[in-house]
Amino acid sequence: MSLFLFILVISRFFSIFFLQIPLDMAAIYSLYIINKSGGLIFHKDYGSAGRMDTNDSLRVASLWHSMHAISQQLSPVVGCSGIELLEADTFDLHCFQSLTGTKFFVVSEPGTQHMESLLKVIYELYTDYVLKNPFYEIEMPIRCELFDIHLTQAIQKDRVALTGR
Repeated sequence: MSLFLFILVISRFFSIFFLQIPLDMAAIYSLYIINKSGGLIFHKDYGSAGRMDTNDSLRVASLWHSMHAISQQLSPVVGCSGIELLEADTFDLHCFQSLTGTKFFVVSEPGTQHMESLLKVIYELYTDYVLKNPFYEIEMPIRCELFDIHLTQAIQKDRVALTGR
């Protein structure tokens, strides 16, 4: 019962941040990448309305990292990897954690399908354009132009496939 209450509290908390996002926007509201120690290393908003300031983005990432870790410990399922999907009235939060502990999560419209495959594509882009970049320092904020370009293309392609826009 405590895990249910815990997830309910998380859902209500995140709803505060994403309540102002209009429903006629793109299927994907924002993307976050968090390093294994919980630091926000990449964040990007998609669409013009509902943008959060930097401090709110840092809070959301830090809170998600903590809640993800707590859910792993509270889960009665052996080998649970944490919360993968958080569904709320105004958004869905889909999360993918790599074997190295880096978390990728997308905040999207409620009911958006196939986000798991998009997160895996984003992870592949991360490994190809960030980790293989000789100038990138592990666990530091991502500032790789090729990653940004290919990420934008992947999001646009996914948006067109999902919504036809």
